[in-house]
Amino acid sequence: MDRSVQNLSNQEVTWEGTYIGLTPTIDRETVERLSENVDRVVPELIARLSDEGAFVAAHVLLTQLAGIEYEAFPTWNGLRVEILTDGSVRIDPAQRSALARRWERWARTDPRPSVLPAAD
Repeated sequence: MDRSVQNLSNQEVTWEGTYIGLTPTIDRETVERLSENVDRVVPELIARLSDEGAFVAAHVLLTQLAGIEYEAFPTWNGLRVEILTDGSVRIDPAQRSALARRWERWARTDPRPSVLPAAD
């Protein structure tokens, strides 16, 4: 497994609520490094969606690397993100399995769709 994928943490993602919706930020170098081997790292990132401590980062990276179209509000590409008034972020880890199923369907489809498949 790629070391960048293996060491992923949800703490690497920061969230901002803007007038256009939710905006995640993740280390640019990680995105650039992983973009060099997208076909190899996509299955690894999908596997990390089952990890409560890494699923948010994996979902953000998959979305960015896949270059798919996505909504930024009321969810961010299907991920429910709650930014509290004190700036802290709450993301329910129960979303992991549904996101994993959607990404698995996306990865199995040929050609791959331009959007993440709908939830079950």
